[in-house]
Amino acid sequence: MLDQQLALGAYLNALLTPAPEVETAPEPQPQPEARAVPAPAPAAPAAPSPAPAAPEVEPAPVPEVAAQPAAAAHPDWAGGEFQCLLFQVAGLTLAVPLARLSGVATWDDAALTEMPNHSPLFLGLREYHGLRARLVDVAAIVLPPAQYAQLAPADSGRLGKVVMIDDNRWGLACDAVGDVITLSRDDVKWRTGNGRRPWLAGTVIEHMCALLDTDALAGMLTEEGPETA
Repeated sequence: MLDQQLALGAYLNALLTPAPEVETAPEPQPQPEARAVPAPAPAAPAAPSPAPAAPEVEPAPVPEVAAQPAAAAHPDWAGGEFQCLLFQVAGLTLAVPLARLSGVATWDDAALTEMPNHSPLFLGLREYHGLRARLVDVAAIVLPPAQYAQLAPADSGRLGKVVMIDDNRWGLACDAVGDVITLSRDDVKWRTGNGRRPWLAGTVIEHMCALLDTDALAGMLTEEGPETA
């Protein structure tokens, strides 16, 4: 158990730490070509010496302005203050914005319709508010594969709640749900650019949790997952 907690803690710290940016060496600037200076012609004995030509002044180089990192794009639900629901997954705390939360249901093995020949990520179908919601094990998404392989099976009593997103089309099976918190933009360390975690909107430093981008997560699941009638 201690090793598992240490591994989860190390993963959470890595999740909250942005990837270091690789600095590239500035491209060498082309040097001005040396101009050949012709030898002065000998002056005629009777002619006066010509006045020396004014030296050419090279323009001062314009200093290059370092490129600024692109600003993080804030989701449309993150204007001003916004509320999030905290929930737990295998020792990790995740947050889902209430603006994208469709509901919370109790995990029920008996209510599932199995989906054979699909990835273990997909647990089954469940009727919820008139729709056949597709339930997934969110631990399989947010944990490294080696860590996820150490968890107990989904039907062993590990799961307790289902967080519904995408208008009840998807259900995120988790351990438990927690409190509702109020955040502002400055409370979140937003993810910048494209990364290997499209489901991650950012991290909430104070609560040491990952904030889900449910729109990107639903899109990712739709591309990978089964279609339902």
